[in-house]
Amino acid sequence: MKAFIICYNFLKGITAAIYHKNFEGNITQTKGTYMEKNLTDNYEKQIYIGRDLFLKYDQDMLIKKYKLKNDHAYLYLNYIGTEYRVSRSDGSIEYIAEGIWKICKEYSIVMTIYDLLCYSEDKPLPPLTGQWQPVTRFIPTGSSPSGDVFTPKYEAAFSGKVNAVSQACLCLGGELQKRLAGADLTFEMPVMGDFSVLFQFWDADEEFPAKILLLWDKVSLSYLHFETTFYLQGDLLEAILQKVNS
Repeated sequence: MKAFIICYNFLKGITAAIYHKNFEGNITQTKGTYMEKNLTDNYEKQIYIGRDLFLKYDQDMLIKKYKLKNDHAYLYLNYIGTEYRVSRSDGSIEYIAEGIWKICKEYSIVMTIYDLLCYSEDKPLPPLTGQWQPVTRFIPTGSSPSGDVFTPKYEAAFSGKVNAVSQACLCLGGELQKRLAGADLTFEMPVMGDFSVLFQFWDADEEFPAKILLLWDKVSLSYLHFETTFYLQGDLLEAILQKVNS
């Protein structure tokens, strides 16, 4: 696990650097700069480091821990409603689209899958408690960026589309939960294996704008690094948005 800590120190350093909020509250990405090229190069390097680190793990143990389908060439898993496979020989990750396996180049997806597979030293993993809390509860205030910085783009996109968001969550395997804290929607969303997060959405009204809140099981940090929660959150919201727009 120490090797993965080194890799995720990189994640921690760039989480706040890649994105910033513009004055409209949207997430924008620095483009056309030396910084962008440097970050892109670093992303690629970290993906290859992730591959090498994955290959050092006992794959039979990972299969047993996560109940993964497998054959001599690949480990198969579902991550946020999409089928992926991890090469047992070189660690590369592919996803299936229109019946064809394609190499996954999405940095956040690749590194989150590696982290979920390889982070925990617990054998077996601790059972999820069903006790939900915001991600900021895991780390003292001020030590890391708030998850709120990542949600305005999706809050605006989902506003006025409660039914479409509900259908999108169902398509991704989400289970509708009882109404909590006045939210219009509360879904438990499967991530990988038994691990899930709680997605809540309040639609806009005449007094308040739309709001999204993701809650995490109390033992989530036994499954992944704190920094990875931001990448997973982005992957989940983007997957819901793609279903809403499809």
